[in-house]
Amino acid sequence: MCDYTQVEFRCGHVRYTVRAWCTNYETTHKRCPPSVVAIEFRLDERCSNCRTPGLPSWMPLPTKNRMIQT
Repeated sequence: MCDYTQVEFRCGHVRYTVRAWCTNYETTHKRCPPSVVAIEFRLDERCSNCRTPGLPSWMPLPTKNRMIQT
């Protein structure tokens, strides 16, 4: 069985992340029933569905429009 971590967020949603794939998955690429081996609490952040969308870090912050004087 594949080992999973259960992640609980401030918004109340729960996600499961893989800690380690089992040898059966590595050969067949078919998922087996999950085995939760750890629980992680992220009470200081919301899940990706509830997070407010923000600008990506590579995008420059918007500045005031400045008209070009000629």
